[in-house]
Amino acid sequence: MGNKMNESIEECCSRAFRAGKSRWRAEPWLMCMAVILLTLISAPLSADEQSESNEVGRVTLVIGQALAHNKKSEQRSLKRGDSVYVDETIETSAGGHVHLRFVDEGTISLRPNSRLSIELYHYDKLQPKNSAIRFNLEAGVVRSISGKATQAAHDRFRLNTPITAIGVLGTDFVVRAEPEKMWAGVYSGAIAISPLNAQCSVNGLGACAGSTRLSETMGSVMIEFSGGREREKIVPLDSAIISKASHPGSDNSGQSADSPSVASGRMTAAEIKAADVATHLGIAQQPSVSDQQPLQTVQQPVQQPLQQDQQPSQPVQQPLPPVQQPSPFVWGRSPFVGQLPGDAMSHTFAAAQEGRVVTVGNRYFSLFRAPSALSEIEPRAGVYDFKLEQGQVHFVGNLGNQESSLGRLDAATLQVDFGQRQFNTHLEMSHALAGSAVLDGAGQIGNDGIFNAGNVVSGSGVAGVISTDGAYASMIFKKDVELGTFNGITDWAKK
Repeated sequence: MGNKMNESIEECCSRAFRAGKSRWRAEPWLMCMAVILLTLISAPLSADEQSESNEVGRVTLVIGQALAHNKKSEQRSLKRGDSVYVDETIETSAGGHVHLRFVDEGTISLRPNSRLSIELYHYDKLQPKNSAIRFNLEAGVVRSISGKATQAAHDRFRLNTPITAIGVLGTDFVVRAEPEKMWAGVYSGAIAISPLNAQCSVNGLGACAGSTRLSETMGSVMIEFSGGREREKIVPLDSAIISKASHPGSDNSGQSADSPSVASGRMTAAEIKAADVATHLGIAQQPSVSDQQPLQTVQQPVQQPLQQDQQPSQPVQQPLPPVQQPSPFVWGRSPFVGQLPGDAMSHTFAAAQEGRVVTVGNRYFSLFRAPSALSEIEPRAGVYDFKLEQGQVHFVGNLGNQESSLGRLDAATLQVDFGQRQFNTHLEMSHALAGSAVLDGAGQIGNDGIFNAGNVVSGSGVAGVISTDGAYASMIFKKDVELGTFNGITDWAKK
C-alpha cells in the first residue's frame, strides 16, 4: 500500500509540474506539496495506528469468555494484551472474569455475567485535573481502583448504574447492579451515591448534590439502593451479595485462565477470585440479614452473628439517655458480636439508633449522634484540650476462641485545633496478658466533625466525631499487638 501511495504522489507531482508550465503558471512544487498534503489527510490509518490513537486500556487477565461490543454492533473475543476503547461495552459470560488496566494505571475487575460500558476515558498527562472518566455498569459486579486521572480529578469520575450515580474520592470500591437495585462497598477511600433523576443526569461527572457518602472508616457495611419506594438501606457487608470481586491489581501473572502458567498451577481461577470484601476487611463471610435499618449518612459495622446479648450472664443494660442530653453521642454495640464482658458504655444497636444517625464504627461498636441544625462544626478558631469523661478498652486475643476481656486505659489525651481543622490524640493501654501499648493519632477533621487516622476496621487507628458546637467528642480506637488487639471507646468534653 505504501509503494502505491508513493507512485500516486510522484505521478500527481509530475502532472502538476507540467500543468504549472503549460496552463496555471504557478510554481509546480507548491502544487505538488498540496497534492501530498491532501493525500496524507485522506489516507486511512492502519489498524495499528488506530489502536494507538484510540486505546484507553488493555486486558491484563481473562478467565472464561469476555467480549467487547462497539456501537456498530461489532463483537470480538478478548484475550490478554488486547486493547479496549471508548464506546465499547465489555461483557463477561457466566464463568467469565476480566481485568482491565487503563492508560492512567486505573484498574477494573469485571465479574461473571456483567456488562460495563466505557462511555468516556480522557486522561490528560500534562494537566491531570482536566481528565474525565465515565463508566456505565449495566448489570453485574465491578471493582474499581482509581488511577492517576481520578486521583487528580475525583470530581470528574462517574460510575453509573441503572438507578444510581457514583462519584469517588480516590478510591477502591465494588458495585453490584441490577435493573432496580444496587449494592456498593468500599475497600479504601470513599464514594458518594445519588439516585439518577432530573438533578443527577447520566451524562454528568462526579458526585451529584445530596449524595450519600460511604467510607472505609464507617465499618464493615455496604449501601443497598432500591429504585422503588425504599431508596436506601444500611446493609451489613455480605459477600454473598457483593460477589467476591477480585483485586484488579492482583493480576501480576497477566495470564488467561487457559494459559500455561494457570494450567501449571502457578495461578488458578479460585485464587484470583479469593480476595473478596470480607477477607479484605479481616472478617469472615457473613450471612444475609433481612431486618435491615434505614440508611443514614454513614454506616453500621457487621460481624459474626453471636447471641451474647441474649445470655443472662451479661451485664444489665444502662438506661438510654434521651437525645436531648448535652452530648449528642451514644455508643451502640454490634448486634452480631453482642455485649463484651464488662462493657458499661454501649447500648443495643436498635436503641442507640433511634432518633440518631451512625458516624464511625468497627466490628464491635458504632457511634451514633443526634441530628443537628448545624451543617458543620461551629467553632472557627482556637486550640482546645478535651477531658476524658469515660472510656473503656477490651483485649481480644489471637489464639483459641478469641475471647475478650477488660483491659485498662491508663492515659488519654485529645487536642483539637479548630482553626486548622486538625486533631491529635495519645492513648496508653494495658492488659495482664498483652502487656502495655501506646497509640498516637493525628489528622484532619471534616466539616461534618468526623475524623480518623489509621484504620479501626482492619488495622491500628482511631476514628471519631466532634460535635457541631465543638463541645463534645467521642472516639473509637484499635491497636494491634503481637498477641491480639486492643479495642476501645471514649467520650470527651472540651475543657
